[in-house]
Amino acid sequence: MEEEAKQTFIKRATVGDASETGLIKFVQPLLMDDGALNEGSLDEIRKNYPILKNNEDEDIMIPFSSEIKFNMIVRDMNPSVKEPKHEKDNIAIFLKGAPEKVLVRCSKISINNED
Repeated sequence: MEEEAKQTFIKRATVGDASETGLIKFVQPLLMDDGALNEGSLDEIRKNYPILKNNEDEDIMIPFSSEIKFNMIVRDMNPSVKEPKHEKDNIAIFLKGAPEKVLVRCSKISINNED
């Protein structure tokens, strides 16, 4: 793992299918501080916004399968706040998959931060 962290983002191993790997390698440079290829990372974002756990300490998520054609993860957007009073301190649901599977699960679509 330590050797892996020394690699530039484009050479680091990623987990997932070809689409997932492509998305990660595309987004990774956008997450870097000042464009430095070894600063900041997807791993840091995952650490800062952990997947929420259920009462059995299991991740709250629906893994991708070709049968349902989407996956869903619930992340804690501010783990230091245990009783959030503002929406920015709350949880977020991230759903990714085939458009026809994702859009039917949406009640609103935001374009340019407008409902």
